[in-house]
Amino acid sequence: MKPAGSSTHSILVVDDDPDISMMLKLMLEYKGYSVTVLSKVEETVKTLEGNNYSMAIIDMLLSGVSGIDICSRIRNNQSTAQCPVLMISAHPNAKEICLQAGADDFISKPFDMNDILSRISHLVNKQ
Repeated sequence: MKPAGSSTHSILVVDDDPDISMMLKLMLEYKGYSVTVLSKVEETVKTLEGNNYSMAIIDMLLSGVSGIDICSRIRNNQSTAQCPVLMISAHPNAKEICLQAGADDFISKPFDMNDILSRISHLVNKQ
């Protein structure tokens, strides 16, 4: 799902915490990824449909919207179902819930930078 003619992977970050969103954006751009941070989480599926993202990083607990529901909608939409999803959360017991919703991987907050970079690299390169 890379953009045609590009070696850069595009990543969609969906998190309502601006500090985490900005940290992920800066870290991933430094590593050569193209990053979009989505502030209107309700538009995640529509945004994924209209673009060629290599993956999505979605927080499980978002203001007013469940990241679990967003992940399920991604999986149930034919045009987005193949997009890898990494879910993140500080909530205890979140891993099982996120994986059951269709996430490809899960990482707990706070996360180690090397760990999340390794998981992202794995997901974008397995396509």
